[in-house]
Amino acid sequence: MIGVVTLIIGLILGYMGQRSRFCTISGIRDFYLLRDAYRFKGLIGIVIGGIIGFSIFKVAGGEFPGFPLLSEGINVEPPLLIPIMIFGAFGMAFFSTMAEGCPFRQHIMLGEGRLSGVLYIAGLVIGIIFFDIVIVPYLQLLTIVG
Repeated sequence: MIGVVTLIIGLILGYMGQRSRFCTISGIRDFYLLRDAYRFKGLIGIVIGGIIGFSIFKVAGGEFPGFPLLSEGINVEPPLLIPIMIFGAFGMAFFSTMAEGCPFRQHIMLGEGRLSGVLYIAGLVIGIIFFDIVIVPYLQLLTIVG
């Protein structure tokens, strides 16, 4: 049942993403370079929708059982965590900009059959595997020490 619901939501989001040409990176780029706020409004809508949705979920007593980052928190000292977060954010932004779109847009491009989408998603999967094998144990060591 969950798989069917996930498929339906994915198809709806994919259709809407393709028709609206939504992309967080190009929204910021177009607003900064061209003063075109069309895609930037979508980014603002996503942020506001996320804040409202997460707030409603928390007020309703929702929890994420078995999700360690939200249930236990990360016990890493901010002087160590902040540079790691900045490095990751700038890395993701740089590679997304070089690939001409955010991960959501790259998924849409993959569905359209573009080679750049295939290469980006392959790199994203390799990055996720690298993060899980190398970075997560390092973060766990930091939480033990801290």
